[in-house]
Amino acid sequence: MRWRRLVEESIGWDAPDRCVWPIGQDAACAAELARRYCTVGGILAAIRAESVASVRIAAQSRALDADGSLAVAHGTRYPFVQGPMTRVSDREAFAEAVAEAGGLPFLALALMRGPAVATLLEATRERLGDRPWGVGILGFVPLELRREQLEVVRRVRPKFALIAGGRPDQARELEQAGIATYLHVPSPGLLKLFLREGARRFVFEGRECGGHVGPRSSLVLWDAMVAALLADLPPDPENLHLLFAGGIHDGRSAAMATALAAPLIARGVKVGVLMGTAYLFTHEAVASGAILPGFQEVALNCSRTVLLESGPGHATRCAENPYSATFQATRQQLAASGAGADQQRAALEELNLGRLRIAAKGVAHNPNHAANPHEPRYLNVDAQTQLAEGMYMIGQLAALRNNVVAMAELHAAVAAGATAQLQAAAAQLPATVLPGAEQPSDVAVIGMACMLPGAPDLKTYWEHILQRVDALGEIPAERWDWRRYYDQDRRARDKIYARWGGFLAEIAFDPTKYGIPPNALRSIEPIQLLALEAARAAFADAGYSERPFPRERSSVILGAGGGAGDLGERYAVRSALPSLIDPVPDELLERLPEWTEDSFPGILLNVIAGRIANRFDLGGVNYTVDAACASSLAAIALAVRELEAGSSDLVIAGGVDNVQNPFGFLCFSKTQALSAQGRSRPFDQQADGIVISEGVAMVVLKRLADARRDGDRIYAVIKAVGGSSDGRDRSLTAPRPVGQARAIQRAYSKAGFSPATLGLVEAHGTGTVSAIRPRSIHCAASSAMPAQRRKAVRSARSSR
Repeated sequence: MRWRRLVEESIGWDAPDRCVWPIGQDAACAAELARRYCTVGGILAAIRAESVASVRIAAQSRALDADGSLAVAHGTRYPFVQGPMTRVSDREAFAEAVAEAGGLPFLALALMRGPAVATLLEATRERLGDRPWGVGILGFVPLELRREQLEVVRRVRPKFALIAGGRPDQARELEQAGIATYLHVPSPGLLKLFLREGARRFVFEGRECGGHVGPRSSLVLWDAMVAALLADLPPDPENLHLLFAGGIHDGRSAAMATALAAPLIARGVKVGVLMGTAYLFTHEAVASGAILPGFQEVALNCSRTVLLESGPGHATRCAENPYSATFQATRQQLAASGAGADQQRAALEELNLGRLRIAAKGVAHNPNHAANPHEPRYLNVDAQTQLAEGMYMIGQLAALRNNVVAMAELHAAVAAGATAQLQAAAAQLPATVLPGAEQPSDVAVIGMACMLPGAPDLKTYWEHILQRVDALGEIPAERWDWRRYYDQDRRARDKIYARWGGFLAEIAFDPTKYGIPPNALRSIEPIQLLALEAARAAFADAGYSERPFPRERSSVILGAGGGAGDLGERYAVRSALPSLIDPVPDELLERLPEWTEDSFPGILLNVIAGRIANRFDLGGVNYTVDAACASSLAAIALAVRELEAGSSDLVIAGGVDNVQNPFGFLCFSKTQALSAQGRSRPFDQQADGIVISEGVAMVVLKRLADARRDGDRIYAVIKAVGGSSDGRDRSLTAPRPVGQARAIQRAYSKAGFSPATLGLVEAHGTGTVSAIRPRSIHCAASSAMPAQRRKAVRSARSSR
C-alpha cells in the first residue's frame, strides 16, 4: 500500500522532471506507429485516414446487423455469442432464451464431472432441438477431467465449442468430430502461432471482461490482433471467424469493435461479438435460474469493479462487495506473514472456491458433508450471506447499465444501435476537398531521386551543381566505337560529326530484389531496371520505403522519348535481316539478342512505368508520355492534373532516357542539332548546338495539404503548370516566343501570381542557336514587371 501511495503521489501532468506522466496500454503502439508513419503528422494522418475508411467500410458492411455473414455461418439471427460464464450459463433454460433471442448460447462446463456434463448437454439438446448451441471448455483443467468432458461432448456433438486457455490441437480434435471450435487468444504472438497450426476461429477478449482476465485492455488487444492479421492474412480469409469481447453491451461499443475490425471485414473475414456481463441485465437471466435476483441487484448497483489477484497473471474481475474486501485483507495478511508467492496463491484460490456459486445460485458447500456423507453436499444460503460471501464475477460495463431488459431487446439494441452509430458517423465524415480548376495546383515535391552522368544519386548530383562539375565526355569505348561513325563533314553519308555526350556509369542491379529471374535480364532494356532503382530511391527519399501510403491510389507517369534503346535497336536489326540478307549468316545472328517471352515487354517504353507499378504494387494509372525534350515536364503536368482531379493521392513522375546509341546520334546529326564543340552553351552567342545525354530522374508528388497533414518533408511546391503549342508557323521545329509566353502566362494565372514576381528561371537550355527562351520570358513578364527588376536565367542541363 505504501508503494501504491508513493506512485499515486508521483503521477501528474507537470514537467516530466517533477512527476510521472500517466499513460495507458496504448503506449505499446508508439514504437510501431513511429516506425510505420515516421512523423507526428504522419501518425495523425494515418489515424484520420484509417478511421474514416474504417467507419465507411463498417457502415456499409452492417456486419453486426441481423443476418450478418457470421450469423449466417452460425445459423443464428445475429452474429452474437453468449460467452460461457461459470456457475451462470449452466442452465438449458438460459441457453434456450439466448437462442430464442437470436444469439448463439454457450454452456460453461467449468469443472463439471462427466455425469453432470452429460445431464446438462442432453437436456440442452432436447430443449433446443436443431437450434445451434455450444459448450465452453477450460483448456487447462486436469487431463482426467478434460477427457471426461470431451467424451460426453463428442457423443452429444453440439455444433460449437469454445476453449479458454486452449491449443490448436485441442480445437482440431473437436473440429474433426464436426464441432466448430473457437479459441481464446490473448496475444498477437499466440495468434500467429495458432494461425500457422490451422486454427481459424478466435475470441479476442479484453481485460474489461468479468471473471478471469488477460493482460491487455480491449481496444489495445483488438488493435494488436487486427494488425497481426493484416500483416499476415491467411490465404483463406473468408474462413476466419472472429469474436470481439470485453465491454461490448450496446450499439456504441459494438460499433467501435466493428469499425476497428473493418479492414478485416473488407477482406472477407467474418466478424461478431461475444457478450457475457450484458446478459446479467436481462429478465431471462433470473427467470431461467442462471442467477438469483440478488446477483442481478448487485449488477444493477455496481459502480466499480475490482481485480482479485491470487498471483501474477491470475486476476479475476468482480463487483466490489464485502467478499472482495475480505479477499484483499487476506492477501495483505499473507504478504505480511512472509508467505511465499506459491503459498499465497494457493491460499487465495482456496478462499475463492465456491464463492461464485454462492453469488449466482445462493448455494454453499456444507462443511459437515466431509465428516458425514449423509449430510447434503450443498446448502442454500440467505440473501444476506449471499451478498457477504459471494464473489460476483462481472465486467466493467456493469457500471454503465442500470436497467433490466429482455434478451431480444439487448440483441436488437446492439445490432441496430451499431448500424445506426456507424451510419450516423459515416454521414458526418467530411467530403474530400480537391483543388478546383481555377485554384492553384499546390502540389508538393516530397521525394527525389536521379541517376545521371557522373552522379549515381541525388546527393552527388546536387554537389556537382554546386561545384559546377562538367559531366560530359567522349563516347565511351565500352558503349560503342564512335570512330566507325565519325566524320567532320556534317553532310557525310551515315556519319556523325559530334562524339560527345553524357553517359551513365555502370550501376549494380539485383534482379531478385524485384522478383525478376536473372536469366530474363538479357531481354530487358537497362532503362527499365534503372527506373526501378530510381523509383525505390525516390520512395526512400520521401520516407515511404516502409511507411504505408495509399498504394491503391498511387500512379506512375514518366516521360520517355527518343525511340528504342540499344536492346530494342538490336531486335529491330534482327527482325529486318531476313528482308535484307538471305540466308542470314549464323555468326551474325549470334551477335544479336535471341527473342524470348520477355523481349517484347522488355523493350517497350510504356512498360517502364508499368514495371514500377507492378513491382511496387501501385493501383493508380501508369503510362509514359513522349513530348520530345519536354517529356519529363509533360509527365509532371499530367501528374499534377491527376492529383488535382483527386483520382490519385500520390504520383511518382519524371523522365527516363538512354537513347545514346548510333541511331540517336545520327538523328541529331542529320538535323544539325549537335554541338561540334561538344559543349552546350545555353543563352550564349557562341552556342552551336546540343550535347545529348542519358539519365533517370523522378520526383514523388502529393497534394500540398496532404503532405502537410502527413508530416512529409517538402522540397518545393508546384503552384501551377502551364502548357501551350505554337500553332501554325513557318517551321515544325522552330519555337515561337508568343507560344512560349502563352505557357508562362497560363501557369502564372493559375498560380495566382503575376509574372512580374518571376525571379529565377530554370530553363530547358539546349544550347541551340536561339534567343527564343529569354525573349519568351521577357514577353510574358515585361508588361507587369518594373524595368529595374532583375531576373536570373539558368539551365542545369548544360553540363549534363
